[in-house]
Amino acid sequence: MVTERRYYLHEFVMVKESEGERTRRAFDDPTSYLRNNPYVALRAQAIRRMVPATSPKSIVDLGCGDGRISIPLVADKDELFLVDISKRMLEIAIQNVPAEIADRVQFECTDLATFEPTRQFDVVLCIGVLAHVPNRRSLIELVSRCVAPGGCALLQFTDNSYLLGRVTNRLYVLLRRLFHPAAHRLNQMTIDDVLSDMAEQGFRLTASHRYVYLPGLQRLPSLFSRAMAQLGGSKPVANCGGEVIAAFSRYPRDPAR
Repeated sequence: MVTERRYYLHEFVMVKESEGERTRRAFDDPTSYLRNNPYVALRAQAIRRMVPATSPKSIVDLGCGDGRISIPLVADKDELFLVDISKRMLEIAIQNVPAEIADRVQFECTDLATFEPTRQFDVVLCIGVLAHVPNRRSLIELVSRCVAPGGCALLQFTDNSYLLGRVTNRLYVLLRRLFHPAAHRLNQMTIDDVLSDMAEQGFRLTASHRYVYLPGLQRLPSLFSRAMAQLGGSKPVANCGGEVIAAFSRYPRDPAR
């Protein structure tokens, strides 16, 4: 895959910036993403229902953000590994770890494009990341390497085969052109693309949850934005949503082989 490169002139020095570097810069300051974002809590609620309640289990959160999705999943004997490209975001996540589980939480600040797991996990989370990486299939291969036998993977993405998914993607492109021409490009994908990529890695879909994403909610009063997000995550409205959280497990092995 050829990575787009653009050039910027800073103090008469020509600087070359890749899409991956743009992504890193976008999340260097997590303030704008985290401020009054009702979708973090909405995703966390759905994922709590989709993650197996068994314990002990090991969890890795690829692109963990502030940890609000994965940290509450840690039960008495569970382990958690937090991974994020943003040092400042990871620092916030570490601050959010309760003292009673701190000795069972590890973390690493790294680009997922170069991350090499040294172990496998029972639960692999990859939430809100597929759109922001240079190569979607490479990330899905990483997810596959992280899943332990009998484990599961949960992915979140915008489904471009749904009308509201296409609207979200096109709105981002428009806003990028108008106000943030140096921002990174988002990957666009359909649920069939993700199902196909996961099938190539030996996974099948076991559960899914949709919700409606409404751009601009963060600018509204928090009570109203949370209420609107919850409405967008509740049936039957959620069934129209372009945002998908999908749970996968490996195909069972053929005993004849």
